[in-house]
Amino acid sequence: MDLSTVANIATALTVLTAVVFGLIEMRHARKEREERAAFVAVQAILTPAWMQSMTLVQAIAEGTTPSQIEADPRLFQAAQSIACILESLGYAVFARMVPLNVVDELLGGTVRVAWRKLHGYVEYERERSGSQKNWEWFQWLAQQIDRHSKARTSLALGAHDAYRDWRP
Repeated sequence: MDLSTVANIATALTVLTAVVFGLIEMRHARKEREERAAFVAVQAILTPAWMQSMTLVQAIAEGTTPSQIEADPRLFQAAQSIACILESLGYAVFARMVPLNVVDELLGGTVRVAWRKLHGYVEYERERSGSQKNWEWFQWLAQQIDRHSKARTSLALGAHDAYRDWRP
């Protein structure tokens, strides 16, 4: 083997090593981004206001009318708060700032319950305002979680059961 062949092989190996290293670093960066997104999502929901609002929204009885929601100032504020937060989160997922699977694992059940409890109120608001823009990303998020969920948990199967055999 002459010197130029050895140099070409060394160059090819260097480029190949750089490509492999780059791919590994990209995967690592994506994983870090998902972890940061999960942390931000947890921070957004683990506030006293979120927890109090979600407790009120989850307690909305089946058949509660939009006028009943508006008549109760605490419930109305809770519904607005939850819808605003999930609206923002829905857009963040759409813009690929937060991965859907992260939201699904952390909040999938909460999003589903909130949409089930508030969709009648959202439709009422849209009709009243004449705009389909009201809470559009909240609805979109709930629909995407239903369509693309890969989570092992659901409204019927919690993490405590789905991941019972988890090992660190």
